[in-house]
Amino acid sequence: MIEISESGMIFGVYEDDRVFRIEISKLHDKIGNRIKVVEFILMRKQNELDFIEAKSSSPKPIQDSEEKVEKFNKYIEEITDKFIHSFNLYYSAILGKNNHYNEISSKFLDLDNSILNFKFILVIKNHKEEWLVPILNALKRNLAYHNTIWKSDVIVVNEEIAKKYNLIKINS
Repeated sequence: MIEISESGMIFGVYEDDRVFRIEISKLHDKIGNRIKVVEFILMRKQNELDFIEAKSSSPKPIQDSEEKVEKFNKYIEEITDKFIHSFNLYYSAILGKNNHYNEISSKFLDLDNSILNFKFILVIKNHKEEWLVPILNALKRNLAYHNTIWKSDVIVVNEEIAKKYNLIKINS
């Protein structure tokens, strides 16, 4: 069993073979630091992969200054890159292009990729619920092509919602 501490939250407890810690993997180390990745990939259900990114905060989507808009857009772009880069890096390993380290559990390798559901989940600590919607909308806009091609979903939650869905520990 594994717990993952990120951005002041404790994710888990998960079975070891249902988690790929892509951020601290040899695979990510080999590829280089220009590839941005999420914290980890979680197989919550047999036909579902969750790409989990944790943040301790986010800029507010306030449009009262160019600087704030630019800061928000940069944040959204960074999260988008992390989701897409992680998806691509994961599948490069699954397809044997970059699987030299045998870090990915056989449970991931044995999945029927034709029926998988993909979720890109952003968890933001201490975030008000009303602040989540603009972030969700911006991420959905940026990931629209991916969501159309791969039928993926984008989810943005705060710490409290993440607890309700057993993503993070109650006493986190």
